[in-house]
Amino acid sequence: MPETAYLIDGTAYIFRSFFGMRPMSAPDGTPINAVFGLGMTLQKFLQQHQPGLLACCFDAGARTFRNEMYPQYKANRGEPPAELIPQFELCIELSRRLGIATVCEKGYEADDLMATLTERLLAAGHEVAIVSGDKDLAQLVGPRVRMYDLARDSWWNEEQVKKKLGVPPAQVADLLALKGDAADNIPGVRGVGPKAACALLEHFQDLEDIFANLDQVAELPVRGAAGLRKKLAEGKESALLSRRLVELERQAPCPRDMQDLRFQGAPGPELDEFAEQWGLGRVARRALRR
Repeated sequence: MPETAYLIDGTAYIFRSFFGMRPMSAPDGTPINAVFGLGMTLQKFLQQHQPGLLACCFDAGARTFRNEMYPQYKANRGEPPAELIPQFELCIELSRRLGIATVCEKGYEADDLMATLTERLLAAGHEVAIVSGDKDLAQLVGPRVRMYDLARDSWWNEEQVKKKLGVPPAQVADLLALKGDAADNIPGVRGVGPKAACALLEHFQDLEDIFANLDQVAELPVRGAAGLRKKLAEGKESALLSRRLVELERQAPCPRDMQDLRFQGAPGPELDEFAEQWGLGRVARRALRR
């Protein structure tokens, strides 16, 4: 049977840990609640799933190639909390010290790195489990790719994606391009909400199909169909830009040898040194070691 490779959305779990854990400090006073929370999350995952192939992917910073296309991309989020800023690099280093293949590339988001690795793993004959609850990653789901929401202990396959989002994985980017995404400051088409977007994608294959057949929109059995056609015509440029923003990059700089993702446990001395310096003894004691 094909071996399953697990790709973890490390950045998402950094934020989840920071906001979900009480304040904690290292011996030198550096905040470490996100580092500790991420470490415990990774340990729980490793103990439960015993992965053979594994990578943890992180954002390399706030700005990516998407900001070059649209400077307002994620501009609504503001700066991360001051207590979190020094923890990003510590979280990435902790992942490495745990023996996990850790991927972080300037100009790219963790989602792009996971998409690229997914393509390469599928080409190498593996199945893929995307460890995240981020709806943007649902566009990767397919016959050999599932999503695993670690926080809710739930799996998404193609059927679950359609049930939860209203469209199949292949149309997730088109859905977000039409309705927009407030979380990432994606504009979408003004006046087009989730119901109208799903109705359009029920009838049309994708954005290109919609804009090639705008006259048919007015005939759809959708409330306000005539007005919807006008909104789409006026919002075409915004829709196409939005889809470029939400589409995942599948050719990002990533490891090409899939055996680099082989998980063999933490190198004990390196982990222990790191744990002692930063007050992460509980994380180190739970580690799977070589």
